[in-house]
Amino acid sequence: MHYGIDFPSALIDSIIFSALIIFGFMLLDNIFKFYTPTKGNKVLLVVFPLILSLLILYSGDFLIKWVVPSNFKNITFLNEAFVLRGFIILLIFLSYSLLLNLQGKLQEQVEAEEREAKLQKMTDEAELYQLRQQLQPHFLFNSLNSISSLVKSQPDKAREMVLQLSDFLRGTIQKEANNWIKVQEEIQFLTLFTDIEKVRFGHRLQLHFEKENGVDDLKLPHLMVQPLLENAIKHSLYGLTGEVAIHVHFKKKEKYLNVTIENPFDPKAGQAKGAGFGLEAVRRRLFLIFGRYDLLKTTASSQQFRVELLIPQIS
Repeated sequence: MHYGIDFPSALIDSIIFSALIIFGFMLLDNIFKFYTPTKGNKVLLVVFPLILSLLILYSGDFLIKWVVPSNFKNITFLNEAFVLRGFIILLIFLSYSLLLNLQGKLQEQVEAEEREAKLQKMTDEAELYQLRQQLQPHFLFNSLNSISSLVKSQPDKAREMVLQLSDFLRGTIQKEANNWIKVQEEIQFLTLFTDIEKVRFGHRLQLHFEKENGVDDLKLPHLMVQPLLENAIKHSLYGLTGEVAIHVHFKKKEKYLNVTIENPFDPKAGQAKGAGFGLEAVRRRLFLIFGRYDLLKTTASSQQFRVELLIPQIS
């Protein structure tokens, strides 16, 4: 349908209403940016666009009639297009309001998920810290009991054990801020630990650390192996007489650091008091760090117990 309106008048009409509609978009954007209608106020998604459409419709009509020279054809077009123009503007603003509301809901959902993820991370870190704090006193109490039993019978060994325990705890505290260390550093701490245990058990305890070439620079969470080694010592020395040999082997397995601990044990002798805490604590710690339960495996034959630990290498 052609109304015969001249091109300059049509151009002015388009510019005025386009500018007013853009202004309406900006206004709606600011409204819904700071206010998201709740479930009981969904009617505002219609009220705001309706009010804004009426304001823009009458404002645009006034501006056009004021700017464009009045003639019969122009007035006829404006009057006949008034209702249709208002309906189109209302549809545009309604659609934009719905999109803004949907965007706001999605943003709220994303922020809620981020807050939940941060809260879960804080919870995991707190639990991980608590586990580490439990593991250290667990070893400390055992060492103090051993020192206590040696004070009267073998004071020199008790003194030696105190010094070694001091070195071990000092190194542990210094590494607290750095959760990941190299294999070579972990072996040094394990050596300190085994020296303390050897003072307690003497010649009965034989520990062998073996590592393949190229694993020194691989990393693992600090003191991840120590609870497993402590558990192996308990299994070996409870119910067995004579010397026992425990083997700890470090090697690279694809994208993992593979640590295996093998120790002899007597299945008929039962379980040592407190044994099993280290395994469960390490399993839980692995889950908190990596989100996986398949990184720690145990196998037991007739007289041999084996623990296999996999540490993913984070680049």
